[in-house]
Amino acid sequence: MNVRTGPFLRDSVTVKEVMVDVLIALIPTTIAGILLYGQHTLMVVVLSTLSAMLTEALLTRAPLTLKGIFGDGSAAVTGALLGLILPHTTAFWVPIIGSVFAIGVAKLAFGGLGHNIFNPALAARALLLLAFTSEMIYLTDAVTGATPLWATDRFSWALVWGNVDGIIGETSVVAILIGAAYLFYKGHINWRIPVSCLGSAFLLAVVWGLDPWHTITAGGLMFAAFFMATDMVTSPVTPVGELVFGAGCGLLTFMIRQYTPYPEGVTFAILIMNAFVPAIDSLTIPAVFGVGPSHKTRVQGFVVIATAVVLVFGVLGAVEHSEPSIPPVISDGHYLPMHEFLESPDYDVVDVDGIRYYVVRDEENNPLQSAFIAERNGFKGPVRFLILLDADHKIKNVTILKQEESAGFGELITRRSFLDQFAGLDKDSPFSVGDDVQIISGATVSSRAVISGVDRALDSFDTAFFGADNATGYVDGTYLGQASSFGGPLEVEVVIEGGKIASVTILKHSDTPGFSDPAISGIPGRIVAANDPAVDVASGATISSEAIMTAVRDALQSAAGSSTTNGSASTTGFAVTVGDGVHQGRGQGFGGPLVLDVVVAGGKITEIRVVESSETPFIANSAFEKLIPALIEAQGPVDAISGATVTSGAIHEAVRDALNEKGGQ
Repeated sequence: MNVRTGPFLRDSVTVKEVMVDVLIALIPTTIAGILLYGQHTLMVVVLSTLSAMLTEALLTRAPLTLKGIFGDGSAAVTGALLGLILPHTTAFWVPIIGSVFAIGVAKLAFGGLGHNIFNPALAARALLLLAFTSEMIYLTDAVTGATPLWATDRFSWALVWGNVDGIIGETSVVAILIGAAYLFYKGHINWRIPVSCLGSAFLLAVVWGLDPWHTITAGGLMFAAFFMATDMVTSPVTPVGELVFGAGCGLLTFMIRQYTPYPEGVTFAILIMNAFVPAIDSLTIPAVFGVGPSHKTRVQGFVVIATAVVLVFGVLGAVEHSEPSIPPVISDGHYLPMHEFLESPDYDVVDVDGIRYYVVRDEENNPLQSAFIAERNGFKGPVRFLILLDADHKIKNVTILKQEESAGFGELITRRSFLDQFAGLDKDSPFSVGDDVQIISGATVSSRAVISGVDRALDSFDTAFFGADNATGYVDGTYLGQASSFGGPLEVEVVIEGGKIASVTILKHSDTPGFSDPAISGIPGRIVAANDPAVDVASGATISSEAIMTAVRDALQSAAGSSTTNGSASTTGFAVTVGDGVHQGRGQGFGGPLVLDVVVAGGKITEIRVVESSETPFIANSAFEKLIPALIEAQGPVDAISGATVTSGAIHEAVRDALNEKGGQ
């Protein structure tokens, strides 16, 4: 009996068993995605998986039963992987189109499982990136949510747990490692490709002076190293080849991130290396004496691969240094597609007072669509954000581009649940903290910095394109202003000379020494230099800084409308700009919004009634019982009630809001 063997190895483990194990390994990342981003992400993954299985069943004419549709499980794995590498904000039709392409073109067109050259899920993602860029990159990375690669440039533990915006299955390192550990345990992958992939990117980050841990934990590199690059069909079969392949994936990912507009390069990096797999296998198969290609052939193969790598980097360099038809806008190393944001390539670039505005104008030369980058000091450093305005100069979107806030809490300012609150607001809409925009619990200073920064940025935009509200300058004189600060009332004296702010002096404050010192010593000078109360807060003293600016604004209300002719004026009263009647105002108290009805008769406050309050009763009652009568008697700000400082400040804020002509009713 003759026994013949073919050029293959037999194994008791079937393809279906391997694919089921891969699906099991993907469960942790899927659960993490659902917990982080909600039920929408589950629908994306389910649609992608079902679409892939149905496409393969229909094209291969498999029986349309549960067993027939599942087949060997490879289509389900492709669909699940594709769903997990899509943005969590993507539309439902995106995973369907991607799965049809992955199975119909990237897999079956090459002959099916075992014959496809490229990883089907990554090939589909590449198609979606190029064909539907706004859904895959811009709406995810530049508008709807700043991924870690856009919003941060340093490692934080939030990247490990996944407490950041990003792609569905790529953000939780813990979940990825749990799934990878299962594949290691089952023997379906080994260490060579993941370690060489992550290791090469890590070392390059060290050489470039970047944070290496951020490089391998932010974005999709970690997920791809364990679940994509290790694909048994599209990766090398030799040990040396696996090391070369993995190192190439890590190297190309790093270079694409650094030298192209795409913030994430792992998709194209692995696809490029997929194309080199046959050559890598050929060059790394151990030589058998007298068998196989000659030394000359191996050298020629090496030269071919080296030439191809050089050409790839040449193309990347050409892309980096070429002059596109639409000049790219780069901020902090990230590409911002202004022509997409503004819905037109014909926009003007206008620089005013250190801010660059990108503006599409109407026939009367007024801003029709606008985008600009602003900055505000947060808890630990500057927070830089992009603002998009519509034709009515209302906010379309706010996106955090750079921040250095505390990991886990301060970084929550990058989340859409916080930033979406700004949509529809404009300079004429009150930025009422707790009403229009809710602050983030545990990140009060960071979220307040964004709120005040957006408010100030809108004022700057209005001044740049429509002129200052007070074009003739302030009336010369000396004016008093007051605001509620951390420790109680804060009073300032503002001197106006030649229509400009000549000096700001803090007359009284009760803020904690040491913490408030940077604001007390620095903010007045900044206001004078800018001739504007809206300046950057002092780092570590945000509340005191904001109080000083509010008090100066209070003083400037009189400076802007005073008819004094003797060169000296003083006011501590409220500016009543509404007529007689009942006017409602809002303030932000300790427990939430505080709403007051202020009754005006004969141009004076005659009654103040509490309409809505979430303050703690036994603390706030003293403010309501003592402060309100004092305000009516003084017709202006009075000292805060000890033990109820925040509530006292909210009462002052609500009264001012009611007496302002925009806040009355």
